[in-house]
Amino acid sequence: MTLPQKLGKYEIRRELGSGAMGVVFEGWDPGIGRRVAIKTVKRDQLERSEAGDVLARFQREAQAAGRLSHPHIVAIYEYGEAEDGTVFIAMEFIEGRELKDYFDANERFPLPEIGRLMKELLAALGHAHQHGVVHRDIKPANVILLKDGTVKVADFGIARIESSNLTQAGAVLGTPAYMSPEQFTGQPIDGRSDLFSAGVILYQFLTGDKPFTGTLTTIMHKVLKEEPPAPSELNVQVPRQFDALVKRALAKRPEERFQNAQEFSAAIENALQGNKTIFDEATLVAGDASTGTIATIGTVSPVPSAPPAPQPPPAHSRNRMPLVLALAGAAVLTVGGAFMALKGGGTDTQTAAGNGQGAVPPAPTFAQAADGSTLTITAVGFADPSDARYAQDQGLLQADLREDVRRQLVEKAAALYIEPSSLLQHYGLIQAKLLANSASFIQAMREEQAPQQGKDGLMSITARASVNVREVQKSLNQMSREERVDFIRNNGDPKISVAITAKSADGDQNVAPPRSPVAENLLKERIQSFGFRLMNEDQGAGADFAVTGEAKFKKLSHTLEASGITIEKFVLTSWTVKCTDKKSSEEIYYNTQIPVMQSWATEDQALRDIGKQIGEEFSKNFFLQHFHQTARKVKLRLQGLPSGEMAQTLLREMTGLRPVLGISLAHADGKDALYDAELSGGFADLSDLVGKGIAAPLNQKFGKTCLNVSGLNGVEVTLAFAAACNAPETLSRLDALPAAALLAAPPPRREALTRNPETLRKLSI
Repeated sequence: MTLPQKLGKYEIRRELGSGAMGVVFEGWDPGIGRRVAIKTVKRDQLERSEAGDVLARFQREAQAAGRLSHPHIVAIYEYGEAEDGTVFIAMEFIEGRELKDYFDANERFPLPEIGRLMKELLAALGHAHQHGVVHRDIKPANVILLKDGTVKVADFGIARIESSNLTQAGAVLGTPAYMSPEQFTGQPIDGRSDLFSAGVILYQFLTGDKPFTGTLTTIMHKVLKEEPPAPSELNVQVPRQFDALVKRALAKRPEERFQNAQEFSAAIENALQGNKTIFDEATLVAGDASTGTIATIGTVSPVPSAPPAPQPPPAHSRNRMPLVLALAGAAVLTVGGAFMALKGGGTDTQTAAGNGQGAVPPAPTFAQAADGSTLTITAVGFADPSDARYAQDQGLLQADLREDVRRQLVEKAAALYIEPSSLLQHYGLIQAKLLANSASFIQAMREEQAPQQGKDGLMSITARASVNVREVQKSLNQMSREERVDFIRNNGDPKISVAITAKSADGDQNVAPPRSPVAENLLKERIQSFGFRLMNEDQGAGADFAVTGEAKFKKLSHTLEASGITIEKFVLTSWTVKCTDKKSSEEIYYNTQIPVMQSWATEDQALRDIGKQIGEEFSKNFFLQHFHQTARKVKLRLQGLPSGEMAQTLLREMTGLRPVLGISLAHADGKDALYDAELSGGFADLSDLVGKGIAAPLNQKFGKTCLNVSGLNGVEVTLAFAAACNAPETLSRLDALPAAALLAAPPPRREALTRNPETLRKLSI
């Protein structure tokens, strides 16, 4: 077919392939400089009787999938229709290899890598199911591994359309080897069907074989009637606890399967820890990583050794070529270059400290992506071992600890963007909509310490992870729109460039329009009123945001017959207002809707009004909700401590505080200690940030003002410990009371943590 030049606003660069419904192109969005993949459906390729129904469903599914915004889902940008009747969907253009290619080449993965990949797949499914979208064609060909090993799931929303084969009689929904029993029998489909398909993929990961094979009729019979061999029977290196997990994932009846993706993911995490958890024999107090033992109250139990991982194939089987994901399973394109084997960067590590007071936090590795998308954060999770739920299932205690620490990692990420009082006010909503999906924002768990029991009776676990803070920010923005919540954003220091052009609609459209200082100055005045910095257009590379506008005017003349006087007026014929995030190149605002029709006597009057109207399109909160907040490096000096041991005790306390993204003890000398820390918060003054974010919650635990900001020198803040706080009854509160992070936590978090009246009393202090 002839290559079209454009589809909608997208420039067409090349054809990538064709499918049953249309052609797939590589496109270019000139507005924000982004490659896209464009899938098309031509009306003339459909039978008249089915065209309306197919295109209506195509649009509905594109809109449904367009609601999904998740780091492990191929994003859909737009549904549109070209002038020639071609309907198209523009989506994210990604480069990677289909999981199917790995399976076809008999390539195998270490067990921790299998766990990570499955959890990323399940995080994507969980996000989709929560938004009412069921994939219905989960299979290895729709699971893409990027060069860094990240999972991307393709065909959300579109798989339903393509799998129907355009209403051909007798067509089967889905891909037989990965279909659930209810798909074969035509029963109602929900997210548990996708989880069945994910279970088939897990089985293939573990064994190298599909659980159901043969002709279509044979596969159908096996899916409906037969149980596949246990994975450990086909691969002796698979831990036996995966047998029960896979059996549940592949249960014939949906109600007997995992009921949601989070439950499935948690089960995988538990299975990775071994059949017998470290909680089985007694309540854990401290661990010793060097000896492989866990110290308990009354007994000492051996730590179960990690199961042997499935061995990778010989090197010669890892020479497959990478693929460019063309779109929605329609076509892929081979490109040059050998594929590099995946590295286990996401594998968890564990350390332990046997001091009986809780583990010393891991030394933080402060690493933020160049585009501000990810940040390494350290957090502490808690659980109450006296909860009756743990009496019969100590493994549940470990799972809850891990779940709580993941929530705290994401809560700290959210605190980058939301002012503390606003976060507290809306905590219930954030807890339900954001923290409940914490696993989807964590890219890799970098370090996890052994659980510890403190003298306050609570269990704790400290972990450090790479968190996709940009996706947290986007989720908060989406929450603001959908829930009509006006979060108070942390103050930032955005730098903004402005460029507004104006020209006559009757002039030469090939000539670049001139800038309009009149309109620009009015917009700049509004931006300066927010306290933000302005950048010249030629310095735009250093700006955080670029606001651009283009206005076209037409001069109208009318001569009055009675007087012969000619009246001239200027009217606006078109305008375009855009705001681009310079770090991500994302177009975060775009408006071409002409304001309410009016006319002006002079062009200057028109430009002044236009500049004012463009300014009114933007608010202080608009920029702050898209601003890439970063951690602030601080050197924290504590003086006058009662003992050298206090430096370590306070290090553990500060690690759990919400504004503390990471902290390590750089130096301790007697009663003085120096810490390297990275903090979040909207306070311009570092002394305010340290005073309100660190000293205040610690003083709450002491029961009096023991720590005061006594000095500020550049990025070094000094806290002085009051001599009056050296009294034993004051210092004993450090051990007797729960962590300062919990004392300062919102009530919903404290109430969810424990139902023990004595612990609740302590938490309410």
